[in-house]
Amino acid sequence: MIYINARFLTQRKTGVQQYALVLCRELVKHVPDVCFLTPNSELIDSTLKSEFNILPIGRRNGHFWEQIELPRFLKSIGNPMLLCFTGLSPLFYKNCYFTIHDMSLYAFPKWFRFAYRAMYKLNYAVQSKFARGIFTVSEFSKTEIIKYLSVDPNKVTVLRNSIVRDMECQKLELTERALKNEILLVGTLEPRKNIEFVINAFLTSGIKNYKLVVVGGMGSAFSKISYSQNENIVFCGYLSDEELEKKYHDALLFVYPSLYEGFGLPPLEAMQYGCPVLASNRASIPEVCGDAAYYFDPENASEFSEKLCELIEHYEELSPALVRNGYLRLEQFDVHVVVSKMLDVISERKI
Repeated sequence: MIYINARFLTQRKTGVQQYALVLCRELVKHVPDVCFLTPNSELIDSTLKSEFNILPIGRRNGHFWEQIELPRFLKSIGNPMLLCFTGLSPLFYKNCYFTIHDMSLYAFPKWFRFAYRAMYKLNYAVQSKFARGIFTVSEFSKTEIIKYLSVDPNKVTVLRNSIVRDMECQKLELTERALKNEILLVGTLEPRKNIEFVINAFLTSGIKNYKLVVVGGMGSAFSKISYSQNENIVFCGYLSDEELEKKYHDALLFVYPSLYEGFGLPPLEAMQYGCPVLASNRASIPEVCGDAAYYFDPENASEFSEKLCELIEHYEELSPALVRNGYLRLEQFDVHVVVSKMLDVISERKI
């Protein structure tokens, strides 16, 4: 029996929760005995009860559940193998694999509150020594983990994010998309996502007759008040999967300006809908996007504006290759391959 720290099933879905959900949906196709341990909290989607073998345990939630009630339950049933695809693993629990999506709290500590940094750094320092292995989502993140935690490279396995190919999703012909006027950004409004950089550059670029559409929750360090009066900036907040799909479908192009990402799933989502991608050249993003994105320096506003104008003005010339390469790129992120690799690693270590 494999047990999953499934606290993510009770959390609002962002990139890491999506990663875990896609991985687990494929895992249960390969392994019959998988138990999903959750707090006694409402699931984000009640239909998940029919997909997974869910066992609510404990009385609390949050970090208390993860660090106290979860390991207490596991100890009571003989310390079985635990897989953690998001958040933290229970401190000092040895029979587990845990996932580090990125090392941003080491690379850019000023982006995080002191208490958050301290909690995660303690957990990573301890579990990188105690746990059976570490999963991460890109070669870039693996290099960062080895750099900051000084762990044996053989202990870190790359299990890349996967995109569930929707062969029936509707795609606009580029001639139709060229008539659209929405430039799409998707990401939580927090410093590393660099959304404010794009907004400021867009407003000073002189580009007219286009709207910047921002999808994502409001980060604590960001305020949209100063932009709320501009009719060319649209804040959508969180959207359902269906609503987000429509945004990808209707956008002229997609912009991904992050300063630091362990992986970065939204560009692949855009590629699936045939939406050209303009992306940051930092961290893992070139590794993920390859030749399917038009790149810019995410700290150089004039370069960003120049690349954005180029892509708009020469849309019919530049976009076809980006879209074509995007479809080819998606083939490299097959969840079946990822789960097979994970099970091979687990089997080799005789858990």
